Amino acid sequence: MGGVTITGGRPAVSAGRNRGFMAAMVVDAVGSGVWITFSLLYFVYGRGMELTAAGSALSAGSLTALAVGGLAVGTITDRLGPYLTAVLSCACRAVAFPCYLLADSMTAVAVIAFTVSFGDRLYWAAHGGLVDSVTSSEQAQRGLFALLNSLRNVGLGVGALAVALASSLQGADTALWNAIPPVNAASFAVAGVLFGWVGRTHAPARDRGTGRGGRRKSCGHASYRGVLANRGFLVFTGATLTLTLSSVAFDSILPVYLRSLDAPLWAPPAAYVLSCVAIPVFQPLALRLGRRHAPLRLMSVAAVLVAAAFGGLAALSLLDGRGVVIGVGVPVLVFSLGEAVFGAVAMTIVLAYTTSGEAGRYSAFYQLAWGLSGALGPGVHTLLFSASGSVPWLVLGCALLVGAAVYLGLDRAATAQDEAPHYRKAEA
Repeated sequence: MGGVTITGGRPAVSAGRNRGFMAAMVVDAVGSGVWITFSLLYFVYGRGMELTAAGSALSAGSLTALAVGGLAVGTITDRLGPYLTAVLSCACRAVAFPCYLLADSMTAVAVIAFTVSFGDRLYWAAHGGLVDSVTSSEQAQRGLFALLNSLRNVGLGVGALAVALASSLQGADTALWNAIPPVNAASFAVAGVLFGWVGRTHAPARDRGTGRGGRRKSCGHASYRGVLANRGFLVFTGATLTLTLSSVAFDSILPVYLRSLDAPLWAPPAAYVLSCVAIPVFQPLALRLGRRHAPLRLMSVAAVLVAAAFGGLAALSLLDGRGVVIGVGVPVLVFSLGEAVFGAVAMTIVLAYTTSGEAGRYSAFYQLAWGLSGALGPGVHTLLFSASGSVPWLVLGCALLVGAAVYLGLDRAATAQDEAPHYRKAEA
């Protein structure tokens, strides 16, 4: 597992249960990643819906889940614990996916998409606590977060290949497409059973400390009041919006941008697959950087790398079609390195800010950055794109540099006041 250390400092757990934990996390990461890029294909080719209708229905369901459950899932997670929450998350999706086979209207698709998205939000609220329950050092935490980020990108890469081959799949039998939801449901059912099995023996995520004594004080009765009072965490989450918006821009605007520069039709999916492959490849380098730099400084490095990549993408507008094909690989690789660093360290910082009994709330609040970026990003990015193809990259690049400065400011201020997020020491 690339140096990831499972458990430690808690009762011994059998190797079989640790393998069950990893199997459950892999199923969720890869399955969710594949569905993100497969979903529109399924509704267009499997259900015969119009592309715009399918997209609108999925967006409506997801936005409603964000509005209704964005913060509620944090409260649920803190009350149930990460494992029971993960089981509930898998149950929501295992029940919802087969219902797509019966969906014959936009309203039905939106309702089902709401259930799936709510299940996703439950998982992400529990995600940090799940990793925290099986790692005994900050370095092990980074390794596991990096591995899971890589697996999700493998799933996205598989989905992107499916999109690239969409023309050859148009003639596929409807039964092939209708097999996708039940298979996805079955995989989440298996993951839910595994999470429940492992959760019976894994201890809850440990209490942490902010003080020099090593334990973060509980804020008493758990509520979002403590989260909102943590100014360092709020500033960190706000700065991270620059990175989440950039990730959404890369996914949504890059294909349109490359086509506007007369790149061939295969270039956008090729660039996307390159990124999905590069992020796992860069994982060891991201972890080596993690051993040399403080976490908030690593976030600054990630922001600068993505900003540099976006500067390179903006510069592609100066090239002809052939030059674009040749030149796009460099900024895509730089972006992927930034994403690898970001994926390895961001959640460790969230957990380090967390006070006792509020890991779910902190994770849920942090995940709002992703939810808002996914909801608002496409509209903002297309508005900028309407001015000029290079404008989104330049605007986001400048925002990322501001975010990088904020991370460095947080690191300096916290160090000077001895209020830095308290990380567990790396194991020898």
